[in-house]
Amino acid sequence: MVPTIVRAAAGGSFLGVDWGAFVVVSLVAFAATVVIVVSYALGLRLLAAGAPLDESEGAGAVRRPPLATAGAVVCFAVGVAAVLYGIWLIVPQFH
Repeated sequence: MVPTIVRAAAGGSFLGVDWGAFVVVSLVAFAATVVIVVSYALGLRLLAAGAPLDESEGAGAVRRPPLATAGAVVCFAVGVAAVLYGIWLIVPQFH
């Protein structure tokens, strides 16, 4: 009788873990995290476009371009969509 660990190791896994799948899941999670964080940072940067550098210029001196506002909304929508998709994946009643 061959021990379970030895049989599992011969099948491409060690200690019962499929390391190939583990690496794929880790890379996808890292890529998704990078996309969400960059999207949020870009949204904040687009909202800051056209803002005065200090209080002395006055609040109404420079207006934010409408395209920058629309881009910021799209960037924030990416983050909201990712959060909602994650909740949908976690909660089994939504399936």
